[in-house]
Amino acid sequence: MGSEIDRGIAQRLRKLIGRRCTYLGKTCRVIEVLSDGGILVLASSEPLPPIQVDQYGQATSRFNELLQIPIFGDDESSYSDEIMDLLAGLDGDSEGAAPSAV
Repeated sequence: MGSEIDRGIAQRLRKLIGRRCTYLGKTCRVIEVLSDGGILVLASSEPLPPIQVDQYGQATSRFNELLQIPIFGDDESSYSDEIMDLLAGLDGDSEGAAPSAV
């Protein structure tokens, strides 16, 4: 992590914003592409979001979990396994959108 992604790749990944996917068994939605860190951000769409606690450990509210997916693998010359799993889990509302997205 920590590498900046190419502008062309970032533009193609931004087309995924708003798309639903399944990642780690959770239903999620792509909400952001962080070009500077090479990260795709997902928001979990689980029916009952986890309870968030304050600095004292007291339950305060419920928010959708945010997941950060690295775009590149450790060598930064190939895509991460996580991004490949995510692309495989995209909902098929656009014909052929997942493989051509990256």
